[in-house]
Amino acid sequence: MENVTKLRLKYLAKNNNISMAKVLKELGIGSGYIADIGRVGILPAADKLIKFADYFNVSVDYLLGRTDNPEINK
Repeated sequence: MENVTKLRLKYLAKNNNISMAKVLKELGIGSGYIADIGRVGILPAADKLIKFADYFNVSVDYLLGRTDNPEINK
């Protein structure tokens, strides 16, 4: 089963009509990063989660599956 973070990142990219490859390039993250998420013992790095959250304007908690609400609580 795919990791919730991986699924949400793919969903956000698709919903924003942008390829994951383009997102990764714009954020300066290696192309293999998405494939690595969810492998045994591989956790998403905090700095990269923050980049993705800022890019898609969602909360890190949403990316981690701690909430189903993508809104950032301010």
